Order: sequence, then structure tokens, then C-alpha cells
Amino acid sequence: MTGGTSATTSPFGALLRRWRGSRGLSQLALAAAVGSTSRHVSFLETGRSRPSEQMVLRLGETLGIPLREQNRMLEAAGLPSAYPEAAFDDADLAPYRAAIDQLLTAHMPYPGVVVDEHWNVLLANRACAALFGDALVGSNLVHRYFADPATAEAIVNWPQVAWAGMDRLRHQLALRPFDDTLRELAMLAERSVVGLPRPAPSAQEVVVCPWFRIGGQVIRTVGMAARFDTTVAVTLEELRVELLYPLDSEAEHFFREALRS
Repeated sequence: MTGGTSATTSPFGALLRRWRGSRGLSQLALAAAVGSTSRHVSFLETGRSRPSEQMVLRLGETLGIPLREQNRMLEAAGLPSAYPEAAFDDADLAPYRAAIDQLLTAHMPYPGVVVDEHWNVLLANRACAALFGDALVGSNLVHRYFADPATAEAIVNWPQVAWAGMDRLRHQLALRPFDDTLRELAMLAERSVVGLPRPAPSAQEVVVCPWFRIGGQVIRTVGMAARFDTTVAVTLEELRVELLYPLDSEAEHFFREALRS
């Protein structure tokens, strides 16, 4: 069987079929990838078979399902969650927050922020104030720039940054196609770039990074992202540290002077 034509009769089966469809896999292809049979995958989707925890996790890994959603699949199958979902300020995550704090501190005098999977700013070092003001933590970067033309105007190369941000959101949504909040953010960005011509790629700009207009200066930056690797904690998987560096000596001078003031 490759299509799964009978009605789905279990919550787990509905989720499995949904994720399989989003990844463009037939039952046969998925079965081969997890070392099973298309008949068994069909039975899982229709509720005729109940999966083991090992099978759910194998399916989740094969389909590239985020840890939070793998927990949902386990729960739908009547199994306990496998991955902890502690809040960012939970005591269990204290050593990891300390590592992030050290990274942000060591990154001074350059800006560094921590965002979640929905681009909410959780932490920011002191250097961020020079570019973003004092109300950065608690804000949402997508709303901050795509919903506020005045804020976007402070970025000199906004067309390049806007389209690059749009592409990044679309990529995130492709990985998490059933995340309603992420979909709303992507739709906001899509509305924002309507009528904004996509700039042609530039040989001089190999990485699209924001250039900020601060007073009479243009502060050119280079951006990098850091994250925990092979984590088994939901919150840590969803965190990303965004780091900005100076692109030229003028930006270098700006950041060092801003820290002294």
C-alpha cells in the first residue's frame, strides 16, 4: 500500500499521516527509511496497530519532526513524552543559560541576542542597546521590523534583509509546517514584501546582513547564528543565539565607543 485510503481512526495515525504528507513521502518510502513495511505504516495510520515508543521516535527522526512535536506524537499514541519541555528559566536549564550568558558577555562589545523559534527575544547583551534601544528583550523581531515601516527604514539595505528574512521564515515553516504562530509570522513577512522588488544577488555581499542607520552613520554588520547541537531538550532545540560583528572599521569604532558611553 502506498496511499493509505482508509479512514484514519487514531490521533497518532492522523499526526503521522499529516507529517508524512508534509515531507512528500509515500508509505512505502517511509517504511523503507525506518526499517518497517508499508503495511505496518498503513496500520499505524489507520489505528489498526499501536506504535511502540521506539517506533514513534524512529518515525520522528526520519521525518525530521521537532522534539516538541515528537512529544505530541508520543502523547497521541498513549505514551509518555520523551523530551523535557522545561521553561527557559527552569532550574534544570541553569547550566545552559550560564553558557549562553558567557557567550553573550564574551561577545561584547558587539550585539548578541537569544531568540526562540518564533523570534521572541529572550536575552540580549548590553551592546544591543546601541542598535535596538532598551526595549529589545520581550519583543518579537519579525513584528519589530516587518510590521513597523519606521523601524525597517532604519536598515539601509532593507530590501535585501527583508527578502532574506522572508526566505528564512519560509524555510522554518517548511520544517514546522503545522506551527500556526510561525505561519502567521511568515504571512506577516510576505505581506510586508509585497511590491518590494527582490534585489539581485551581489558578488560583494556574500552574506545578507543588516546595515543600520544610526544618526548620520551607517553601521555595517556581519551576522552569525549559534545553537546547541544534538539536544534532547525541547527548549534548547528551539533556541538560537544571533550574533552581530562589525563589517568594517567604522562599525568597529561605533560599537567600542557605544560601550564606553
